[in-house]
Amino acid sequence: MTSPAHLTTATTLVESFMDDLRMLVNIDSGTYRPEGVAQVATYLRPRFAELGFEVEQRPGRELGPQLVARRAGTGHGRVLLIGHMDTVFPEGEPARRPFKVANGRAFGPGVFDMKSGILIGLYALRLLAATGEAPFAHATFLCNSDEEIGSPESGPLVHELAREADAAIVLEPGHGRDQVTVARKGVGIYTLEVGGVAAHAGVEPERGRSAIHELAQRIVAIHALNAAIAGVTVNVGTISGGERPNIVADHARAQIDVRAPSAESAHAIDDALHRVCATPSVAGTTLHLTGGFVHQPFEQSAASAHLFALAQQSAAELGMTLVGTSTGGGSDGNSTAAEGVATLDGMGLTGDLAHNEGEFVNVADIAPR
Repeated sequence: MTSPAHLTTATTLVESFMDDLRMLVNIDSGTYRPEGVAQVATYLRPRFAELGFEVEQRPGRELGPQLVARRAGTGHGRVLLIGHMDTVFPEGEPARRPFKVANGRAFGPGVFDMKSGILIGLYALRLLAATGEAPFAHATFLCNSDEEIGSPESGPLVHELAREADAAIVLEPGHGRDQVTVARKGVGIYTLEVGGVAAHAGVEPERGRSAIHELAQRIVAIHALNAAIAGVTVNVGTISGGERPNIVADHARAQIDVRAPSAESAHAIDDALHRVCATPSVAGTTLHLTGGFVHQPFEQSAASAHLFALAQQSAAELGMTLVGTSTGGGSDGNSTAAEGVATLDGMGLTGDLAHNEGEFVNVADIAPR
């Protein structure tokens, strides 16, 4: 388990950690920039290799590669660690605001979510190596390329590796030194397509059937579902439609984000959305709803609760009282939990303002985390 001696050793690694963090943050690795994600993988490969891991890099189809590092240990249990190499930021962001440190905080695109998280896992393994420990039967570390858009290419690999594991440690960021994530809402992504009839808006508007008018009414009805099912949130996040102001719109489209805390509520909101989008109010328009849950809810199982209890014991040995929190954000932890694997999430570095220009991590929390 953790000890004050581990913390002392961890403190000696902080300077090296910061050097690696600077290098990773300054790599331009937005999800849709696969060459940048590949640069992150290239940087990480030798660091896993020097810890005795066999490293495999699997090419992506349209996105970046997946990095899988494996190593046998001398203890018990098969452990899967997961972190993602992609960020949400557009091309050129690291050049515009590169890594910097000020007032005990490190800043830069992806520093919190979650390049520091990958390093927390890597340096935990480095710390064990420095103390001559490998307290697992087998450790697998997955660095994937597309978590920020729901892991569309790496998702099957996440499930595959989860089925080979007894426990999953997901290195998403933490919001406090004494906090980890023990539950996450499921994430649903839906698209509503509305069809109408075009007409000249000034000469013969009565011949048109406005898809935008219909979509507006569906949006009101969809947002009303926020009060219908406990713990469920629904948000129409993007809309588009029409061609010109003087044409009655013959098409419109909306993308809908849904979060649900349990399998039961996920089924309930799916049914409710399909009911709301079944029958149009504007005569002559059509509705077509597609999509569903890309991440199932991560509900804390007995096995996950046991894993959290072990983490609490380790934290107590450092004088910390570890708190388990839940969040509406999804992660690859939803997928590992869906496979029935004991899962502990939010195990990365602390900070705040993910997906924001002010995103930061707390340098003082590197060693204890």
